[in-house]
Amino acid sequence: MSPRDTRWLVQVDVERAALEERWGAPEVARDDFAEWFCFAFATAEGEAFVLLREVAHPPAPGFVLSVTKGLFSLEAADRIVRRLDVAGARITHTNAEAVS
Repeated sequence: MSPRDTRWLVQVDVERAALEERWGAPEVARDDFAEWFCFAFATAEGEAFVLLREVAHPPAPGFVLSVTKGLFSLEAADRIVRRLDVAGARITHTNAEAVS
């Protein structure tokens, strides 16, 4: 997954421990800005999404959900959060550019 192919869609209130319990340990990625905990997924249709959280100094609780073009909608965000299958996971902020 290339960062230039994804856009942030929503902020998800979910604990890292809950994600790890369900999906295993996150990968750690680095870019010019920070180190990130990453949980990356792909759909059967070839789209992808990733949950990201800064390792050292996260600016907000939870994770940012970034998606590829075909998943850039609020409907897709709701579906993704439900399918994470993590109790209590919920969307707290949305990208104003997202469409329903």
